[in-house]
Amino acid sequence: MANGSAWFALAGALGGVALTGVIGLVTAVLTHRWGEQARAEADRRKLMRAMRDQRREVCHDFIVATNSFWDALDQLYQRACRGEEIDSFEHLRAANTVMQNAYVDLTITCGAQVRRLADNYHTNLYELRPVAQAAEKDNWTSLNESQRQARKDLRDAMRAELGVLD
Repeated sequence: MANGSAWFALAGALGGVALTGVIGLVTAVLTHRWGEQARAEADRRKLMRAMRDQRREVCHDFIVATNSFWDALDQLYQRACRGEEIDSFEHLRAANTVMQNAYVDLTITCGAQVRRLADNYHTNLYELRPVAQAAEKDNWTSLNESQRQARKDLRDAMRAELGVLD
């Protein structure tokens, strides 16, 4: 009898060790899998944040560049109103280069709605050049108002794409 009890005790101990080992192994595997999932999710969030920050910077750079271009257009208009002879292309060359570079960055970084509205705003700004050089007050006022609306629409689309809601 004592011999049978010893065998049962040994089998129980070995079974307990085996069961504990299996549970430990399952726990290790699941912990590793959960850790990998958490790491992958953290990497995905980090990538999404970096992409959003890049879009924000590109949008910012485009708005700043278009502001500089509009300022150069306004200077051209003011000087033309005073009767000064100006080569409008040379006057706008530096601001246009910066704006074009920012536009290219925007077109490869932002979504379709922002690209479409940026193209519209871009076109509106270019329509102001001949009017500014000719110092046509009525057309300047009308086109400038159109430019402001296009800019507002673009900014709203940028804010929506970046998730910046009022």
